[in-house]
Amino acid sequence: MKCSACGMQLPAGVAYCPNCGTPTPAFYAPTDTSSNNPTVSSSSENAPPPPPYTNYGSQQYGTQSPYNTPPPNPYNTPLPPSYVPNNEAQFVPPPPPSKPRSNRTGLIIGIVVLLLVIIVGGVLAVSHLGTQGGSTSATPTVAPAQATGAAQAHATSTAIAAVTATAQAQASATASVIAANPNPYTPGLGNLALIDPLSDNSKGYKWDTGTQTDGTCAFSGGSYHSSTPKTQFYYVCSAAVTDFSNFAFEVQAKIVQGDCAGMVFRADTNTGKLYFFEVCQDGTYNFSRYLDFTGNNVKDLAGGSSAAIMTGLNQTNTIAVVAQSSTLTIYVNKQKITAATDSSFTHGQIGLFADASNHPTDVAFNNAKVWTY
Repeated sequence: MKCSACGMQLPAGVAYCPNCGTPTPAFYAPTDTSSNNPTVSSSSENAPPPPPYTNYGSQQYGTQSPYNTPPPNPYNTPLPPSYVPNNEAQFVPPPPPSKPRSNRTGLIIGIVVLLLVIIVGGVLAVSHLGTQGGSTSATPTVAPAQATGAAQAHATSTAIAAVTATAQAQASATASVIAANPNPYTPGLGNLALIDPLSDNSKGYKWDTGTQTDGTCAFSGGSYHSSTPKTQFYYVCSAAVTDFSNFAFEVQAKIVQGDCAGMVFRADTNTGKLYFFEVCQDGTYNFSRYLDFTGNNVKDLAGGSSAAIMTGLNQTNTIAVVAQSSTLTIYVNKQKITAATDSSFTHGQIGLFADASNHPTDVAFNNAKVWTY
């Protein structure tokens, strides 16, 4: 006979399964009674069977199992793997769902990649700088930000050095020009404020240019020309942006055609108020003050002839004036020929003119210079 619970082969006459402790048919129906006897005998001689073995301590009733080993607790013993109650399929719980991967993984990967890029970029930058230097000495470690800062600082210092060098070159050139062009007129000294070869209008003094009915102002053949076809008339060509008060003004004048060449100073060429000085190819000169362009308000300050004047056409005469307050001194070819006192005008423009006293006149001017006091 086998146990109805665990299937173990039962020894004959046992009341409990020695494997799982399940009561056997012998427990309910002893072999010395009939099948109609009650399950438990009422006779006092028939002792009740011992209770099932438990783990709660010693047996209270002092009755031992027919076997030396107490039967295991049927309620604590797991069923054998081969036993499937009620012929049903064994239930296997599904595995727990896997947790979604945290976003921190992507963040960590991104940080690692960024660090690698920074490190590689720094190494390449340092290697490039070392290669450009051509030095075989050890290159110090430089962080990328430091390398960029160093490059910017180098570029900035290079630009500053270039600007400084340019400024120094210009200062040196200016100093050399000043040294080469000292003021030759008394009292000497002064600051070289204008130097213009008058070959073009590039120096920024805005000399008049253009042709009108009464005359022309133009740069031609490396000189600045003032010309007029109208006799008994002088045609002024001024430097529009100039305004001098106390100064020495010098220019070279060559009469190409006609009669006289001259300069104006402390002038207002809009109203005709000016001082006027000219030399003529016949060796004469005139020094006057004009209040307007009509020729009716003229005051002669000096005039005559001078051996200092180179006569004839195409002769170059260097004419000059020194204006200090009301004292006005006239020079031809570095020689003083006259002086006058007049306080009508204290400052103004400079200009050059051709004066056609009796013939149409054309004059070429070069090398204008002004020293201010």
